[in-house]
Parts: sequence; C-alpha cells; structure tokens
Amino acid sequence: MTPNTLPSLFNPSNDMALAANVRQYLPPKRIQQMEADLADLAQVWDGTLFAGPWGWSLATKQRYRRMGIADDLLPSDEWIAELRRLSSREFACRYIRQLLDELNDTRLLGHEMRWCERLDPTLLSSFPLIFKLPWSSSGRGVMVAQTPSQLSRLSAQLSAPTGFLIDRFHTGKVLDFAMEFFIHPDATVQFLGYSVFQASQRGAYGFNYVESQDELLRRIIGDRDGDDGQFRQTEELLDRLIAYHQEHLAQTAYRGPLGIDMLMTADGRIHPCLEINFRMNMGILALLLHDRHGSHATLQLTPPRPNGFAASVEDGKLLITY
Repeated sequence: MTPNTLPSLFNPSNDMALAANVRQYLPPKRIQQMEADLADLAQVWDGTLFAGPWGWSLATKQRYRRMGIADDLLPSDEWIAELRRLSSREFACRYIRQLLDELNDTRLLGHEMRWCERLDPTLLSSFPLIFKLPWSSSGRGVMVAQTPSQLSRLSAQLSAPTGFLIDRFHTGKVLDFAMEFFIHPDATVQFLGYSVFQASQRGAYGFNYVESQDELLRRIIGDRDGDDGQFRQTEELLDRLIAYHQEHLAQTAYRGPLGIDMLMTADGRIHPCLEINFRMNMGILALLLHDRHGSHATLQLTPPRPNGFAASVEDGKLLITY
C-alpha cells in the first residue's frame, strides 16, 4: 500500500465509519455538510508525506474505489480491521496500563483509566467520571457524570455490548496537548512535534495553536528561564514518553500519521494517553501550517460561508467555525 500517492480527502466522519464498520456509511447531515464545506482543507496535506484520507475505514476504501483508484493502491480489509482495533479506546486502555507500569513515574496520571464491559458500581470510587464509547471524535460519544443521578441517566448509553472507557474526569486540567508522530513503511516512528489545542470539557474541538515548537513547549512546561530545574525535569519526562511511544508504536501494523492526546493538571502532572488517533488530525495540520506560514499567521483555508463551516487561521489559531 502506498497511501501517499492517493488524492487527499478531509473525511472527519471516519471515526464514526469505523464504529459502523460498513462499506456504505452515511454520516449525519451536519457532518456531511462539514465535510463538504471543509473539503479544501485536504489541500494543506495533499502532495506531502501525509497525502491520502483524514482516516481509513471500509467506507473510505469504498470511496476511493468509486473514484477509480485500483485496489493495489488501497489497504486490505484485514489491515483496516486491525486499524479499527487499534483505534478503539479499548486498545488505548491497554496501552496506557503498560506505559504506566513501565515508566513508573508519580507525575503521570491515568491509573483509573480502564475498559469496562458493564457498569460495575465497585469501579465508581469517586466523581466526577468521564465515559467514552469505543469510537467517536470531537466530543461525540463522550459523557461526563459528576453525581450518581447523572450517572443513572447515562446508564442506557453505557449498556452497549461493545463496552466503554471509564476514567477520572480531571477538573484540574490546565492544558490540552498532544504528541504527533508518523510511522514510516519500515516501521520507523518519527516524532513530528507537539501540538497544543483547546477543547471543551467533553472533548469538542476548539482550536490549535499555530506556533513554533519552542513556543508550544513554553505553553506546555513554562519558560526555561524561570524554574530551570522544574523545566528540565518535565522536559526529561516528555522525552521519556516520546521514546516509549516510538518503541511501542513501531510494534503495531499501522503506517501513517497519528497523534496521542494528553493533558496537564495545575499541579504539573501529565495524563500521557487520553486516546490515540491513528489518522491525520488537527495537530499535524497545525504543524504543516506553521511550516508554511510561521507563527501568528492569519489566513483563510476554506471559503467563508455565512450558513456553513469554514476553516481559517486567525492570529496563530487554527479555527473551525460554523
């Protein structure tokens, strides 16, 4: 498979298509409109290392077939099935358990994150809690319960046979960020850089900063000229996480772009793996835009639409507006 020879597609409904696991998938109308309005976003990564779809699924493969792309340029159904397994939050739960065991650092959060087949009351040791369905994106399929009565109202949604992720809802969060990678055909895992973004409490996308790595690292761990000892300790922990991801992601069958979402709390602790997005994402898009336009740029990426979606960079922030 050589995905970098394919025309690029912006298909953010792909995570929902992975959940459906069918060749003929029709997203909700609002998502269809978003994909149509923001189709020009694909021009940002077309012709680059990342060329191809935003994400792979059986539905994406079928879409390329309808475009006349030969099967030998497309991934096999077996490869997509494995990608679907990796993209499930169940895999992320297993991944973080091993990570926390191997790195064994008290500054790392996520010990409460686990995969559940049913709502077991013994797991609900404290509120607030966050629940996530296996495949979802930008806040869809993510639920927060801050009281037992709220949890009771969610019980029907959490009774699906596929299971769900449960984690502590970190009210002390002060920063959303991610590590961005690319896995090459020879299984080399390249660290592309950090991305820093803003999301709602339930994960709905806000914006990404389009800034240099130095500027983004300053947002993550502060100013090197401040508490230099604390800076070095946090930077060393992040370097250990990067090395861990490079070693363990190389063992997967996936090849292509991916991002690992993380958060930091007010006391400086880090949740190292909220989820793993085995696909193109807004963080990598922000890295590409910075490479081309520098920090604090302002530009229109898709046509402005008074009654639709539009993408732009405004004073160094990558925005999707409606």
